[in-house]
Amino acid sequence: MATNGRRGAALIRWRLLGALAALLLAGCSAGGPMPPVAGVAEALPDPATLVPLAPETVRPAEARQPRAVVLAVHGFGDHGASTFGDTAADWAAAGILTYAPDRRGFGHSPSFGRWAGADRLVADLRAEIGILRARHPCLPLVVVGHSMGGGLALAAAPGAPIDGLVLAAPAIWGGDALNPLHRAAAWVAALLVPEQRFTGEGVVRIQPSDNIEMLRALARDPLHHGPPSARELLGLVRVTDRAAAAAGEVTAPALLLLGEKDEIVPERATARVFARLAGPRETIRYPEGWHMLFRDLQAARVRADVAAWVLARARPAACTALRVAKARPDTALP
Repeated sequence: MATNGRRGAALIRWRLLGALAALLLAGCSAGGPMPPVAGVAEALPDPATLVPLAPETVRPAEARQPRAVVLAVHGFGDHGASTFGDTAADWAAAGILTYAPDRRGFGHSPSFGRWAGADRLVADLRAEIGILRARHPCLPLVVVGHSMGGGLALAAAPGAPIDGLVLAAPAIWGGDALNPLHRAAAWVAALLVPEQRFTGEGVVRIQPSDNIEMLRALARDPLHHGPPSARELLGLVRVTDRAAAAAGEVTAPALLLLGEKDEIVPERATARVFARLAGPRETIRYPEGWHMLFRDLQAARVRADVAAWVLARARPAACTALRVAKARPDTALP
């Protein structure tokens, strides 16, 4: 059953490629492979604006003293509260503090609707990691990335002061893991029709989740993007390239989450990149999981699995050494 689903997903991607080629051959106005859109050069994230999600569904009596911190990174077209709002409620009850800021160009960002570029997005995430590490020096810090957010998380991970990395249906199949024809199609589309958005409507139907009510609500959400433009599609390719290039330098423990019904993420290419990570690696596959793992109908299982994995991370070594030093009066602290 899963094999048939994978074959169907592969057929979907090839049909989309064919549809894109047909659009290109129709002859559209020329341009060039586009750089990031002007007007998104905001400053690096301000610590004052980096605040945890405060789920209203968690009563004070249920919330525990934080035992770990998660920096959650949403995918393309989405925003933090949409992807992780309900998830943060579950995690708060388990003692996990969740930060899920909107990426530059998405959600409540002042540059909403304008692609910032892979380099800028990765730099933002690395800055946020530094802020949270300084703010919570004695709690495990885990970065959780979904879809595009997984690609950004992997790209930002080398050398980052994190205690774990969770990649959920991640966009990491770049570099030599990306089909050259797909790469060429994205480049040519950005050259010829940079602002054209490709939905696949009339060619193929992609189902991102089995949670239909959630999908309907998402369609009504004014903070939710439409499908990517050709410019943004090429930008997403560059995110996957950054992720694949970074994989071999990542030593933090990592967890990969895959839905066997996912019609977007190519499982084999994704697993091949994940296998390059230098640190401890684990993979969980969900037979009933789709692309939107934290919002599918079986999301409670995914959330619980991630919470258990996050809470099993060790306390930061620097904090442990500091506690030992404080406990010894004869030891001079730095």
